[in-house]
Amino acid sequence: MSRRRPTASRLTALAVLAATLAVAALSGVLAPRDPRAMEGPPLTPPRPGLPFGTDDLGRDLWSLWCHGTRTSLQLGMSVALLSTTAAVLVGVTGSLPNFAARLLDGLARVVVAVPSFFLAVLLVSLLGPSTASLAASLAASSWAAFSRVVHTQVRLELRRDYVWAARALGATEVWVLRRHVLPALVPLAWSKFVLTVRWAVLMEATLGLVGLSDPVRPSWGAVLGSAFAYPLLFTGRVWLWWAGPPAASVLLLTWALVVLGEGLEAELDPRTRNVARRPMAPTPAPRRGAGSRGAPQA
Repeated sequence: MSRRRPTASRLTALAVLAATLAVAALSGVLAPRDPRAMEGPPLTPPRPGLPFGTDDLGRDLWSLWCHGTRTSLQLGMSVALLSTTAAVLVGVTGSLPNFAARLLDGLARVVVAVPSFFLAVLLVSLLGPSTASLAASLAASSWAAFSRVVHTQVRLELRRDYVWAARALGATEVWVLRRHVLPALVPLAWSKFVLTVRWAVLMEATLGLVGLSDPVRPSWGAVLGSAFAYPLLFTGRVWLWWAGPPAASVLLLTWALVVLGEGLEAELDPRTRNVARRPMAPTPAPRRGAGSRGAPQA
């Protein structure tokens, strides 16, 4: 059976993601200037040579945006890789009957009970605002909920009839996990990875607004933080070229990753892939007189 054609929203989301990846990969070519150097008078509006103008320190906002795209995207992918890997390992290990499994399961329950934003703020405040500490803090704040999903999925897979048959034939737990359980987790892991990139980019921008972004490397959150720290940001149109591009980029990328994550899960998960394609059985028409009540007429 052929796959469904991609919708307009998925094609648009794919174009947004491809453009973001291109800017991140070619940031050094698109913006060869030092993003931390003063390139013109403060608060210069967009003009030839300065497409996004300058900030209150005279820095080129185009260079800050291009290099910030690479930093934010690298951070999002690093957080997604760490979080997804930890969640799968803890979820699979937590489904095994041993003391370590119960310990990891209890740890996941504790982390889930703490709001991820406040946990990330606490960890970044303790570790210091840097790209490495941001990645570690966001990964530590986002793995627990998905580990519970993995834990449930693993327990369901271990109760399948073919798993019991494999065990009866002498299969070990490691073979069962590698042959049956881990392949069933691939659709969930891919969807979790894409959606965690979205969450990490949004959280980095949020932490930048409260002054917890990396002060050395430019990022979307750092640009937004410096813009909103300027007291006269909304007195004129300076917010359009200062806070507008990173804010719009965060919104567009998060929307694109949500659409692609949901579409990826629908295409890879065999339980949901054929739901929309399965024809509905026609409803039989009621027979005449089948629902009549009372005594027959003479």
